[in-house]
Amino acid sequence: MFEIRLLPFLLVFTWAIIVERPITQISWCGASIIYTREDETIPQFQGLEEEKTIFFITEAHHVYQSNGTVWNQIEGLFEDIQISPADSRVIFLFGQNGQKSYRTNDCGENFEEIDTDGFYGFRLNKMSWKWMLAFKKQQCDNFDMDCKEPYNNQLFYSEDGAKTWLPSFKNCREAAWDKIIEDITVPDERSIVLFSYENQTQLIYSDDFANYHTLMIGAQGYYQTSKYLFVLTSSSNGGYELHYGHSKLEEFQEKLVELPLQILKEYSYTVLDTENGRIYLSVSHYQQEQSITNVYISNQIGQDFQIVLTNNVRSTQDGNCDFEKLLGLTSTYVANTYDQRDQEDKSTVISFNGGKKWESIKAPKYDSEGNIIECGGECSLHFVGRTESYRQTIYTVDQAPGIVLGVGNVGLFITQEQNTYMSADGGQNWIEVRKGSHVFEISDFGGVIVMAKDYEPTNEIIYSIDYGKTWKTKIIYDDLFMAQNLVTEASGTVRYFLIYGKTDKGEGIILKLDFSDIFSRECKSNLDYDIWNSKCIDGSQTKYYRKKENSECFNPKQMITKKIIEPCPCKREDWICAQGYTSQLEGGDCLPIVNISDYCEPGKTFFKTQGYIKLTQCVGGLDLGPIETQCPISFNWNDILLYLIIIAFLVFVILIGYVILKRVLTSGQKDQNININKYNQMEFQEEDDDEDQQL
Repeated sequence: MFEIRLLPFLLVFTWAIIVERPITQISWCGASIIYTREDETIPQFQGLEEEKTIFFITEAHHVYQSNGTVWNQIEGLFEDIQISPADSRVIFLFGQNGQKSYRTNDCGENFEEIDTDGFYGFRLNKMSWKWMLAFKKQQCDNFDMDCKEPYNNQLFYSEDGAKTWLPSFKNCREAAWDKIIEDITVPDERSIVLFSYENQTQLIYSDDFANYHTLMIGAQGYYQTSKYLFVLTSSSNGGYELHYGHSKLEEFQEKLVELPLQILKEYSYTVLDTENGRIYLSVSHYQQEQSITNVYISNQIGQDFQIVLTNNVRSTQDGNCDFEKLLGLTSTYVANTYDQRDQEDKSTVISFNGGKKWESIKAPKYDSEGNIIECGGECSLHFVGRTESYRQTIYTVDQAPGIVLGVGNVGLFITQEQNTYMSADGGQNWIEVRKGSHVFEISDFGGVIVMAKDYEPTNEIIYSIDYGKTWKTKIIYDDLFMAQNLVTEASGTVRYFLIYGKTDKGEGIILKLDFSDIFSRECKSNLDYDIWNSKCIDGSQTKYYRKKENSECFNPKQMITKKIIEPCPCKREDWICAQGYTSQLEGGDCLPIVNISDYCEPGKTFFKTQGYIKLTQCVGGLDLGPIETQCPISFNWNDILLYLIIIAFLVFVILIGYVILKRVLTSGQKDQNININKYNQMEFQEEDDDEDQQL
């Protein structure tokens, strides 16, 4: 069954297609941005044309292709659609269960059959659409200790876009292209492989699919980002250990992730983010409760991990965590945590400074109907996380900084009563847009926001062209249907949306919502733009150019999100305790641990520490830096004691000299007196002699 309807509804022009079964996947051929399955965002050098070719696949494994209002069904049954990250005009259609597979290099104008029989796990290369990786199952015998689950796969590679395949390593568990092959020093053909050899698991890399360099022995899994390569191994205590090193494989030198709680085992790891060199890790320490984790963050060189969040919610099925980065902003995250008392109730917190400090989300004062939101206790806003929803319920895009959409509730914890909320300032303030859960999408750099109910059948949308200040309702179809998702091309530059779902008969339906006519011009003058200031983070503030709420114009398609980064006035949080100082409470005064003396030359000045070191690039504001201080004229006790000792010594020397001199003088006087007495006595004797003679 295949039906097309043209449905003009006032300003929003739509067409609808009815197919036999609901839609499971949509791909935009010629897109200007590609989001890969490895969580990479890859800009393209083409794709700025307004009308994109759309491919979608249904639950019945049928593929349809459109260009404008012309739709064609591709013959055959298909399992998957993939866009080449090297060229978004190249599309691969992978057949189901031995069915034919095709490749188009021109968005469907021509197709070429490719060989995918028996292959699975296709990996596309982001430097060339010709390079591909894939696996085939091996036939193992009982004597081959390396060929066993899950190491019973052989790796193959193609150099011609899957027309022919060549064998590579056997006994593989996982393989992928190096994520930094865009580096000119890294070969485009470099692959990373986890395989078993001589009954040992090895993580290797190869530049020619034959010769290889060993990265680690005993690896159980790996994950690569643009900055780091993470490797999982078994630990001797029954848990796991996580190692990491430089993402450039020639420079990889593994280091063990050392967490502050060394007494706890680690049973699972989820790498959440590696923004600005910091590593965000979710770690489960409980073998039986791996849905409860702690979040750790390293410093900017991937060291010195600190615990910043406890009881983070984690899925035990796929390892995903309720931990979301708000795209387009710096260091802003939203997370869900279990209540510490019962480990069942969940609440939502937000961090504006890279996870160092978490706080409740400010709830709106009024609901979407103008009523005051009344809630006992300390109420805040909470959002359903990815562990509970089939889709992401906290939604942001890089091209619209500060615009945040989410499904949740106001209260003490997350409940089943869900409404739709929006923030236009990066999560600082929120409004309730509508009651109930909705699907939503953002386009025109935030200039157009569209929503539709997904909790009950609908035939209408609501949209805003002033950042959520006002909303308009439009009927888009003449029958009710269940909306499953609302999407637009990844760059957000096109002016139309696709909404798809299923009818009451179980058929698939997809509608195009064209907003090209809501404005008659593109924004050109600076009068059309204003500056939105983000929150101060790490001592700096990012200012974004954003279209004014009342400017009735489209943003240019070639527009680049303009921003200015300026320092913020310093606050207490921008300072940490200097060496030799400590704070008893977070944000408290830094006090000396021991007596700290400062050298000071009398009569001069010196810079005396207040016990703090500035951590960020803030300017002005609270100044806790060293203060220029006049050296005291009086001596300190050590100097006084030293001078007293010197004076005492001089006095002692003078006294000794005086005593010695006095004794010398006294001795000379005694010798003189002796000589005089002898002389007089001799005279007397002579006189006596004379008398004797006279007699």
